[in-house]
Amino acid sequence: MAPGNERGNNQALVAEALREKQADFAAFVRRRAKDEAAEEILQIAALRAIEHAESLEDPERVVAWLFRLHRNVIIDAARRNATERRVIDRNADLPEGASEAREDSCDCSITQAQGMGGTHASILSLVDISGLDLGEAARVLEISKNTAAVRLHRARKALGEKMREHCGVTSAGDCFDCRCVYDGCCAV
Repeated sequence: MAPGNERGNNQALVAEALREKQADFAAFVRRRAKDEAAEEILQIAALRAIEHAESLEDPERVVAWLFRLHRNVIIDAARRNATERRVIDRNADLPEGASEAREDSCDCSITQAQGMGGTHASILSLVDISGLDLGEAARVLEISKNTAAVRLHRARKALGEKMREHCGVTSAGDCFDCRCVYDGCCAV
């Protein structure tokens, strides 16, 4: 079969599966996303499915492929919403000298950091969540910059261990791949 025909066949197969399983995909998305986002997620997923139909390697597994694609769109939407919400929420009450919220922190790491003990939570909140530089965080905490650096190192190490136990990941950068997205305990 010519490559162009295969692509057309995959697109037809994907379109047919989207129509036949429409209710299943809608239920899948609505269980994992807020109502106001569900319709947009379904539309984006359908568009991506048609656009990327040529990447479907096994036509027998089209439905599984489509569920995976829907799951990925849900995760992308959660990442986008979490980032937007963090920037809006945190920038409303930033301490003087703080920059925008860091993009590599996520709801899971923030939730876990806030649940840590006093010095760990305070240094992580100032540096990793609010975006203060180490010197400014040290001034806020009324400690030396060296002490702040040591506390930050220890706090990040403790946060990594706590995230590994709770989420199954070891850093905030990997946070969006954690199971909290599915469990709904930390991430949206």
